[in-house]
Amino acid sequence: MAKLYRTREGTVSAADTRTQLSTLGSETAPGPLLVPSGAQKLVGVIAAQNFNMAAATGYTALVRLEGPGLPEGPECIVIGAGGVPVATGGNGVNEAVWIPLDIPVTVANEILVFGEMTGTDVGSSEFAVTLVFA
Repeated sequence: MAKLYRTREGTVSAADTRTQLSTLGSETAPGPLLVPSGAQKLVGVIAAQNFNMAAATGYTALVRLEGPGLPEGPECIVIGAGGVPVATGGNGVNEAVWIPLDIPVTVANEILVFGEMTGTDVGSSEFAVTLVFA
């Protein structure tokens, strides 16, 4: 049986900007994230995110899913929030979270994974997102 999960990661460096998470560690061009054969739905997301707090501010981290692999249209999921009272206040980490879902998918079609930060630009933020299918 094929593995029923797919992962993408990347850096988000501007507030209110959709940034595609298109790499996978040492794989800088892993190709499209396709819904695996036999999958009927997206049953969850495992997501982790950290931030460098280059500004004294707060933010919220979002994962946006789009593409023809989602027949009901785009999905947006909040995966964390953070902030500090002073610039260069250090790094912050939102530990990996499991978010259960029940979203139909279309086999062999692509899902695009985007990371976004809202609020004020906190510098750069690293995202890792795993989609789990069944």
